[in-house]
Amino acid sequence: MKKVFFNLRHSFYAKITLLLLFLGVLACSELPVGQTPTDNTSPSSLKNVVITPTNGGAYITYTLPNEDDISYVKCEFTYNGKLRVVRSSVYKNYMEVDGIGDPEEIELKLYVVDHSENISQPFIQKFLPLDPPMKAVFNSFSVEPTFGGVFINWENPSKTMMGISILAVDDNGEMQLKDMIFSSLPTGSKRLRGFDTRKRLFALSITDKYENISDTFKIEVEPYYEIMLDKSKFSSPALSGDNTSVNDNRPIEKIWDGVLDDPDKYHGWHTDAAAGYTIPQHFSIDLGVKAQLTHVIIFERGEIYPFAQHNLRLFDVWGTDHLEYPRDNAAYFGSNEWKKDWVLLAKCEVVKPSGMPPGTNTPEDLAAHNAGFDFDFRQDVPKMRYIRFEVHDTWAHTPAMHMAELSVYGDDR
Repeated sequence: MKKVFFNLRHSFYAKITLLLLFLGVLACSELPVGQTPTDNTSPSSLKNVVITPTNGGAYITYTLPNEDDISYVKCEFTYNGKLRVVRSSVYKNYMEVDGIGDPEEIELKLYVVDHSENISQPFIQKFLPLDPPMKAVFNSFSVEPTFGGVFINWENPSKTMMGISILAVDDNGEMQLKDMIFSSLPTGSKRLRGFDTRKRLFALSITDKYENISDTFKIEVEPYYEIMLDKSKFSSPALSGDNTSVNDNRPIEKIWDGVLDDPDKYHGWHTDAAAGYTIPQHFSIDLGVKAQLTHVIIFERGEIYPFAQHNLRLFDVWGTDHLEYPRDNAAYFGSNEWKKDWVLLAKCEVVKPSGMPPGTNTPEDLAAHNAGFDFDFRQDVPKMRYIRFEVHDTWAHTPAMHMAELSVYGDDR
Protein backbone atom coordinates (compact mmCIF):
# COMPACT_ATOMS: atom_id res chain seq x y z
CA MET A 1 0.00 0.00 0.00
CA LYS A 2 2.80 2.42 0.81
CA LYS A 3 4.47 1.63 -2.51
CA VAL A 4 1.27 2.38 -4.39
CA PHE A 5 0.84 5.66 -2.53
CA PHE A 6 4.43 6.62 -3.36
CA ASN A 7 3.90 5.90 -7.05
CA LEU A 8 0.74 8.00 -7.12
CA ARG A 9 2.48 10.87 -5.38
CA HIS A 10 5.44 10.56 -7.74
CA SER A 11 3.10 10.58 -10.73
CA PHE A 12 1.27 13.71 -9.44
CA TYR A 13 4.50 15.70 -9.01
CA ALA A 14 5.70 14.56 -12.43
CA LYS A 15 2.54 15.95 -14.02
CA ILE A 16 2.94 19.26 -12.20
CA THR A 17 6.55 19.48 -13.40
CA LEU A 18 5.52 18.84 -17.00
CA LEU A 19 2.76 21.47 -16.77
CA LEU A 20 5.20 24.09 -15.46
CA LEU A 21 7.68 23.26 -18.24
CA PHE A 22 4.91 23.62 -20.82
CA LEU A 23 3.83 27.03 -19.47
CA GLY A 24 7.44 28.18 -19.48
CA VAL A 25 7.80 27.26 -23.15
CA LEU A 26 4.64 29.23 -23.94
CA ALA A 27 5.93 32.26 -22.01
CA CYS A 28 9.20 32.22 -23.92
CA SER A 29 7.63 31.84 -27.35
CA GLU A 30 6.25 34.75 -29.39
CA LEU A 31 2.48 34.52 -29.42
CA PRO A 32 0.68 36.12 -32.38
CA VAL A 33 -0.82 39.54 -31.67
CA GLY A 34 -4.33 40.36 -32.83
CA GLN A 35 -6.86 38.24 -34.65
CA THR A 36 -5.47 35.19 -36.40
CA PRO A 37 -6.61 35.08 -40.05
CA THR A 38 -9.08 32.32 -40.66
CA ASP A 39 -9.07 32.32 -44.46
CA ASN A 40 -8.07 34.19 -47.58
CA THR A 41 -11.52 34.31 -49.12
CA SER A 42 -12.92 37.75 -49.91
CA PRO A 43 -16.50 38.52 -48.88
CA SER A 44 -19.18 39.38 -51.39
CA SER A 45 -19.81 43.01 -52.38
CA LEU A 46 -22.58 45.30 -51.19
CA LYS A 47 -25.90 45.27 -52.99
CA ASN A 48 -28.70 47.81 -53.45
CA VAL A 49 -26.41 50.76 -52.77
CA VAL A 50 -28.20 54.12 -52.75
CA ILE A 51 -26.19 57.35 -52.42
CA THR A 52 -28.24 60.40 -51.40
CA PRO A 53 -26.32 63.70 -51.60
CA THR A 54 -26.39 65.85 -48.46
CA ASN A 55 -24.88 69.22 -47.54
CA GLY A 56 -21.15 68.59 -47.86
CA GLY A 57 -21.49 64.82 -48.09
CA ALA A 58 -23.80 61.88 -48.65
CA TYR A 59 -26.09 59.44 -46.86
CA ILE A 60 -25.46 55.90 -48.13
CA THR A 61 -27.70 52.86 -47.64
CA TYR A 62 -26.99 49.29 -48.76
CA THR A 63 -27.72 45.61 -48.28
CA LEU A 64 -25.00 43.53 -46.66
CA PRO A 65 -24.16 40.09 -48.07
CA ASN A 66 -25.68 37.21 -46.11
CA GLU A 67 -22.39 35.91 -44.73
CA ASP A 68 -21.37 35.14 -41.15
CA ASP A 69 -17.86 36.60 -40.91
CA ILE A 70 -18.48 40.20 -42.04
CA SER A 71 -16.73 42.71 -39.77
CA TYR A 72 -17.51 46.18 -41.18
CA VAL A 73 -18.10 48.30 -44.27
CA LYS A 74 -15.42 50.70 -45.48
CA CYS A 75 -15.81 53.75 -47.71
CA GLU A 76 -12.82 55.49 -49.32
CA PHE A 77 -12.71 58.72 -51.28
CA THR A 78 -10.18 61.43 -52.08
CA TYR A 79 -10.85 65.09 -51.41
CA ASN A 80 -8.34 67.96 -51.58
CA GLY A 81 -5.63 65.43 -52.40
CA LYS A 82 -6.16 63.46 -49.18
CA LEU A 83 -7.56 59.95 -48.81
CA ARG A 84 -10.55 59.82 -46.47
CA VAL A 85 -11.79 56.59 -44.92
CA VAL A 86 -15.18 56.11 -43.25
CA ARG A 87 -16.17 52.85 -41.53
CA SER A 88 -19.58 51.53 -40.50
CA SER A 89 -20.50 48.69 -38.18
CA VAL A 90 -21.91 45.44 -39.50
CA TYR A 91 -24.94 46.14 -37.31
CA LYS A 92 -25.97 49.06 -39.53
CA ASN A 93 -27.06 49.22 -43.14
CA TYR A 94 -26.01 52.83 -43.71
CA MET A 95 -23.14 55.27 -43.35
CA GLU A 96 -22.64 59.03 -43.65
CA VAL A 97 -19.90 60.89 -45.49
CA ASP A 98 -19.32 64.56 -44.70
CA GLY A 99 -16.67 67.28 -44.60
CA ILE A 100 -16.65 68.09 -48.31
CA GLY A 101 -16.14 71.84 -48.52
CA ASP A 102 -16.94 72.39 -52.22
CA PRO A 103 -19.75 70.88 -54.32
CA GLU A 104 -17.43 68.92 -56.61
CA GLU A 105 -17.94 65.41 -57.98
CA ILE A 106 -16.58 62.76 -55.61
CA GLU A 107 -15.89 59.09 -56.39
CA LEU A 108 -16.81 56.69 -53.58
CA LYS A 109 -15.41 53.18 -53.20
CA LEU A 110 -17.35 50.90 -50.85
CA TYR A 111 -15.91 47.64 -49.53
CA VAL A 112 -17.12 44.82 -47.30
CA VAL A 113 -14.40 43.66 -44.85
CA ASP A 114 -14.51 40.30 -43.05
CA HIS A 115 -12.98 39.11 -39.79
CA SER A 116 -9.79 38.10 -41.62
CA GLU A 117 -9.47 41.64 -43.07
CA ASN A 118 -10.21 40.31 -46.51
CA ILE A 119 -11.96 42.95 -48.62
CA SER A 120 -14.61 42.57 -51.27
CA GLN A 121 -14.58 43.93 -54.77
CA PRO A 122 -15.42 47.63 -54.51
CA PHE A 123 -18.70 49.24 -55.35
CA ILE A 124 -17.66 52.41 -57.20
CA GLN A 125 -19.91 55.36 -57.93
CA LYS A 126 -19.54 59.13 -58.29
CA PHE A 127 -21.88 61.66 -56.74
CA LEU A 128 -22.21 65.44 -56.41
CA PRO A 129 -22.72 66.66 -52.81
CA LEU A 130 -25.01 69.55 -52.02
CA ASP A 131 -23.59 72.89 -50.90
CA PRO A 132 -21.55 72.50 -47.69
CA PRO A 133 -23.13 73.66 -44.40
CA MET A 134 -20.75 76.63 -44.18
CA LYS A 135 -22.23 78.09 -47.36
CA ALA A 136 -25.61 78.59 -45.67
CA VAL A 137 -23.84 80.34 -42.81
CA PHE A 138 -21.82 82.47 -45.22
CA ASN A 139 -24.92 83.49 -47.19
CA SER A 140 -26.73 84.47 -43.99
CA PHE A 141 -24.09 86.93 -42.72
CA SER A 142 -25.51 90.34 -41.81
CA VAL A 143 -23.24 93.17 -40.64
CA GLU A 144 -24.87 96.38 -39.42
CA PRO A 145 -23.34 99.52 -37.91
CA THR A 146 -23.84 100.05 -34.20
CA PHE A 147 -22.40 102.27 -31.50
CA GLY A 148 -18.63 101.93 -31.53
CA GLY A 149 -18.59 99.06 -34.00
CA VAL A 150 -20.71 96.53 -35.84
CA PHE A 151 -23.42 94.01 -35.01
CA ILE A 152 -23.05 90.66 -36.81
CA ASN A 153 -25.79 88.05 -37.25
CA TRP A 154 -25.78 84.63 -38.91
CA GLU A 155 -27.81 81.43 -39.24
CA ASN A 156 -26.55 77.85 -39.06
CA PRO A 157 -29.50 75.67 -40.13
CA SER A 158 -27.49 72.42 -40.08
CA LYS A 159 -26.25 73.14 -36.52
CA THR A 160 -22.76 72.12 -37.61
CA MET A 161 -19.85 73.26 -35.45
CA MET A 162 -18.21 76.24 -37.15
CA GLY A 163 -15.37 78.59 -36.36
CA ILE A 164 -16.14 82.16 -37.46
CA SER A 165 -13.19 84.54 -37.74
CA ILE A 166 -13.98 88.25 -37.45
CA LEU A 167 -11.40 90.70 -38.83
CA ALA A 168 -11.21 94.47 -39.17
CA VAL A 169 -8.79 96.95 -40.66
CA ASP A 170 -6.86 98.77 -37.95
CA ASP A 171 -5.87 102.46 -37.96
CA ASN A 172 -2.73 101.58 -39.93
CA GLY A 173 -4.71 99.93 -42.72
CA GLU A 174 -3.75 96.39 -41.69
CA MET A 175 -6.36 93.62 -41.45
CA GLN A 176 -6.35 92.21 -37.92
CA LEU A 177 -8.15 89.26 -36.31
CA LYS A 178 -10.48 90.72 -33.68
CA ASP A 179 -12.41 87.67 -32.52
CA MET A 180 -13.10 84.01 -33.27
CA ILE A 181 -16.33 82.30 -32.33
CA PHE A 182 -17.02 78.55 -32.24
CA SER A 183 -20.68 77.60 -32.31
CA SER A 184 -23.15 74.94 -33.48
CA LEU A 185 -26.24 76.92 -32.46
CA PRO A 186 -28.87 77.49 -35.17
CA THR A 187 -28.46 81.27 -34.89
CA GLY A 188 -25.69 83.51 -33.60
CA SER A 189 -24.67 87.11 -33.18
CA LYS A 190 -21.66 89.15 -32.10
CA ARG A 191 -21.21 92.81 -31.30
CA LEU A 192 -17.71 94.08 -32.12
CA ARG A 193 -16.79 97.36 -30.39
CA GLY A 194 -13.93 99.77 -29.94
CA PHE A 195 -13.95 101.65 -33.26
CA ASP A 196 -14.34 105.29 -34.22
CA THR A 197 -16.81 106.58 -36.79
CA ARG A 198 -14.54 106.29 -39.83
CA LYS A 199 -15.63 103.90 -42.59
CA ARG A 200 -13.79 100.65 -41.99
CA LEU A 201 -13.47 97.29 -43.74
CA PHE A 202 -14.71 94.28 -41.79
CA ALA A 203 -14.28 90.67 -42.92
CA LEU A 204 -15.68 87.27 -41.92
CA SER A 205 -14.56 83.75 -42.81
CA ILE A 206 -15.61 80.27 -41.70
CA THR A 207 -13.60 77.14 -40.87
CA ASP A 208 -15.18 73.73 -40.20
CA LYS A 209 -13.79 70.78 -38.25
CA TYR A 210 -12.28 69.34 -41.44
CA GLU A 211 -10.28 72.57 -41.93
CA ASN A 212 -12.33 73.60 -44.96
CA ILE A 213 -12.25 77.39 -45.28
CA SER A 214 -14.95 79.52 -46.84
CA ASP A 215 -14.55 82.56 -49.05
CA THR A 216 -14.10 85.87 -47.22
CA PHE A 217 -17.17 88.01 -46.61
CA LYS A 218 -16.15 91.70 -46.78
CA ILE A 219 -18.10 94.85 -46.05
CA GLU A 220 -17.30 98.49 -45.29
CA VAL A 221 -19.21 100.00 -42.36
CA GLU A 222 -19.24 103.36 -40.57
CA PRO A 223 -19.79 102.70 -36.83
CA TYR A 224 -21.92 105.10 -34.83
CA TYR A 225 -20.28 107.49 -32.37
CA GLU A 226 -19.76 106.17 -28.86
CA ILE A 227 -17.38 106.86 -25.98
CA MET A 228 -16.87 105.58 -22.48
CA LEU A 229 -18.43 108.26 -20.30
CA ASP A 230 -16.08 110.26 -18.10
CA LYS A 231 -16.03 108.52 -14.72
CA SER A 232 -14.66 111.60 -12.99
CA LYS A 233 -18.16 113.06 -13.35
CA PHE A 234 -19.88 110.11 -11.67
CA SER A 235 -21.29 110.38 -8.15
CA SER A 236 -23.70 108.56 -5.87
CA PRO A 237 -27.10 110.25 -5.50
CA ALA A 238 -27.85 107.87 -2.58
CA LEU A 239 -31.55 107.64 -3.34
CA SER A 240 -33.85 106.48 -0.57
CA GLY A 241 -33.98 102.69 -0.68
CA ASP A 242 -30.47 102.35 -2.12
CA ASN A 243 -28.11 100.00 -0.31
CA THR A 244 -25.60 102.59 0.90
CA SER A 245 -23.98 100.37 3.51
CA VAL A 246 -20.19 99.98 3.43
CA ASN A 247 -18.06 97.01 4.39
CA ASP A 248 -14.41 97.56 5.35
CA ASN A 249 -14.11 101.08 3.91
CA ARG A 250 -15.11 100.07 0.39
CA PRO A 251 -17.81 102.58 -0.72
CA ILE A 252 -19.62 102.59 -4.07
CA GLU A 253 -17.25 105.24 -5.48
CA LYS A 254 -14.68 102.43 -5.85
CA ILE A 255 -16.51 101.08 -8.93
CA TRP A 256 -15.75 104.16 -11.03
CA ASP A 257 -12.21 104.99 -9.91
CA GLY A 258 -10.64 103.15 -12.86
CA VAL A 259 -8.86 100.57 -10.68
CA LEU A 260 -9.82 96.95 -11.29
CA ASP A 261 -7.44 95.18 -8.93
CA ASP A 262 -5.13 95.93 -6.05
CA PRO A 263 -2.23 93.46 -5.64
CA ASP A 264 -2.41 93.74 -1.85
CA LYS A 265 -6.16 93.76 -1.22
CA TYR A 266 -9.51 93.64 -2.97
CA HIS A 267 -10.10 97.19 -4.14
CA GLY A 268 -13.75 97.48 -5.21
CA TRP A 269 -17.13 98.20 -3.67
CA HIS A 270 -18.58 96.04 -0.89
CA THR A 271 -21.80 96.54 1.05
CA ASP A 272 -22.52 95.16 4.52
CA ALA A 273 -24.42 91.86 4.53
CA ALA A 274 -25.58 92.55 8.10
CA ALA A 275 -26.97 96.03 7.38
CA GLY A 276 -30.57 94.82 7.15
CA TYR A 277 -31.29 95.45 3.47
CA THR A 278 -33.65 93.13 1.60
CA ILE A 279 -33.90 91.76 -1.93
CA PRO A 280 -34.32 93.35 -4.43
CA GLN A 281 -31.44 95.67 -3.62
CA HIS A 282 -30.85 99.03 -5.32
CA PHE A 283 -27.97 101.35 -6.07
CA SER A 284 -27.86 104.45 -8.25
CA ILE A 285 -25.32 106.53 -10.19
CA ASP A 286 -25.44 110.16 -11.27
CA LEU A 287 -23.48 110.14 -14.55
CA GLY A 288 -22.90 113.89 -14.30
CA VAL A 289 -23.98 114.42 -17.92
CA LYS A 290 -26.93 113.56 -20.12
CA ALA A 291 -26.08 110.98 -22.78
CA GLN A 292 -27.68 108.60 -25.23
CA LEU A 293 -26.65 105.49 -23.32
CA THR A 294 -25.59 102.43 -25.31
CA HIS A 295 -24.28 99.79 -22.93
CA VAL A 296 -22.69 99.08 -19.57
CA ILE A 297 -19.84 96.74 -18.61
CA ILE A 298 -19.54 95.43 -15.07
CA PHE A 299 -16.46 93.72 -13.64
CA GLU A 300 -16.98 91.28 -10.81
CA ARG A 301 -14.97 91.02 -7.65
CA GLY A 302 -12.13 88.61 -8.43
CA GLU A 303 -9.71 86.74 -6.18
CA ILE A 304 -11.57 83.55 -5.22
CA TYR A 305 -15.00 85.03 -5.98
CA PRO A 306 -15.69 84.88 -9.75
CA PHE A 307 -19.35 83.88 -10.17
CA ALA A 308 -19.69 83.65 -6.40
CA GLN A 309 -20.63 85.37 -3.15
CA HIS A 310 -22.12 88.90 -3.53
CA ASN A 311 -21.32 89.39 -7.23
CA LEU A 312 -24.42 90.38 -9.21
CA ARG A 313 -26.24 87.65 -11.13
CA LEU A 314 -29.72 88.98 -12.03
CA PHE A 315 -30.49 92.68 -12.24
CA ASP A 316 -32.35 95.39 -14.16
CA VAL A 317 -30.97 98.79 -15.15
CA TRP A 318 -33.30 101.80 -15.19
CA GLY A 319 -32.64 105.36 -16.40
CA THR A 320 -34.00 108.87 -16.20
CA ASP A 321 -32.89 112.33 -17.31
CA HIS A 322 -33.95 114.01 -14.06
CA LEU A 323 -35.08 113.19 -10.52
CA GLU A 324 -38.81 113.66 -10.13
CA TYR A 325 -38.78 113.69 -6.30
CA PRO A 326 -36.27 114.56 -3.56
CA ARG A 327 -33.65 111.89 -3.11
CA ASP A 328 -34.74 111.11 0.45
CA ASN A 329 -38.40 110.50 -0.44
CA ALA A 330 -38.86 107.03 1.04
CA ALA A 331 -42.47 106.66 -0.09
CA TYR A 332 -41.35 107.18 -3.68
CA PHE A 333 -37.88 105.60 -4.01
CA GLY A 334 -38.48 103.02 -1.28
CA SER A 335 -41.38 101.52 -3.20
CA ASN A 336 -42.07 100.88 -6.89
CA GLU A 337 -43.52 104.35 -7.46
CA TRP A 338 -40.26 105.57 -9.00
CA LYS A 339 -40.59 103.10 -11.89
CA LYS A 340 -43.49 105.15 -13.30
CA ASP A 341 -41.02 107.95 -14.11
CA TRP A 342 -37.96 105.89 -15.04
CA VAL A 343 -37.27 103.82 -18.19
CA LEU A 344 -36.18 100.18 -18.13
CA LEU A 345 -32.95 100.13 -20.15
CA ALA A 346 -31.95 96.48 -19.81
CA LYS A 347 -32.77 93.22 -18.07
CA CYS A 348 -29.45 91.55 -17.32
CA GLU A 349 -28.17 88.14 -16.33
CA VAL A 350 -24.53 87.25 -15.72
CA VAL A 351 -24.11 83.82 -17.31
CA LYS A 352 -21.34 81.46 -16.30
CA PRO A 353 -20.12 79.72 -19.49
CA SER A 354 -19.50 76.32 -17.89
CA GLY A 355 -22.67 76.32 -15.79
CA MET A 356 -20.66 74.77 -12.94
CA PRO A 357 -21.52 75.69 -9.32
CA PRO A 358 -19.79 78.60 -7.56
CA GLY A 359 -16.25 77.84 -6.49
CA THR A 360 -15.37 75.79 -9.58
CA ASN A 361 -14.26 77.78 -12.62
CA THR A 362 -13.02 76.61 -16.00
CA PRO A 363 -10.56 78.61 -18.13
CA GLU A 364 -13.57 79.76 -20.20
CA ASP A 365 -15.27 80.99 -17.02
CA LEU A 366 -12.20 82.95 -15.96
CA ALA A 367 -11.81 84.46 -19.43
CA ALA A 368 -15.44 85.69 -19.30
CA HIS A 369 -14.88 87.07 -15.80
CA ASN A 370 -11.73 88.94 -16.84
CA ALA A 371 -13.41 90.42 -19.93
CA GLY A 372 -16.30 91.87 -17.92
CA PHE A 373 -20.00 91.47 -18.61
CA ASP A 374 -21.41 93.69 -21.34
CA PHE A 375 -25.12 94.58 -21.46
CA ASP A 376 -26.77 96.61 -24.22
CA PHE A 377 -29.30 99.33 -23.48
CA ARG A 378 -32.43 99.88 -25.54
CA GLN A 379 -32.08 102.71 -28.04
CA ASP A 380 -35.65 103.99 -28.38
CA VAL A 381 -35.34 106.29 -25.35
CA PRO A 382 -34.02 109.84 -24.82
CA LYS A 383 -30.76 110.83 -23.17
CA MET A 384 -30.30 109.84 -19.54
CA ARG A 385 -28.33 111.25 -16.62
CA TYR A 386 -29.20 108.83 -13.81
CA ILE A 387 -29.14 105.06 -13.82
CA ARG A 388 -30.49 102.80 -11.09
CA PHE A 389 -29.74 99.11 -10.64
CA GLU A 390 -32.38 96.81 -9.20
CA VAL A 391 -30.57 93.63 -8.13
CA HIS A 392 -32.78 90.57 -7.91
CA ASP A 393 -30.13 88.00 -7.12
CA THR A 394 -26.45 87.53 -6.33
CA TRP A 395 -24.52 84.28 -6.73
CA ALA A 396 -24.86 83.54 -3.01
CA HIS A 397 -28.48 84.86 -2.89
CA THR A 398 -27.47 87.44 -0.27
CA PRO A 399 -28.72 90.96 0.67
CA ALA A 400 -25.27 92.37 -0.07
CA MET A 401 -23.33 93.35 -3.20
CA HIS A 402 -19.77 93.79 -4.37
CA MET A 403 -18.18 94.81 -7.66
CA ALA A 404 -14.71 95.72 -8.91
CA GLU A 405 -15.52 98.31 -11.59
CA LEU A 406 -18.23 99.62 -13.88
CA SER A 407 -18.06 101.44 -17.23
CA VAL A 408 -20.93 103.18 -19.00
CA TYR A 409 -20.89 103.98 -22.73
CA GLY A 410 -22.89 106.36 -24.88
CA ASP A 411 -23.06 109.59 -26.87
CA ASP A 412 -22.79 112.66 -24.65
CA ARG A 413 -22.50 115.24 -27.43
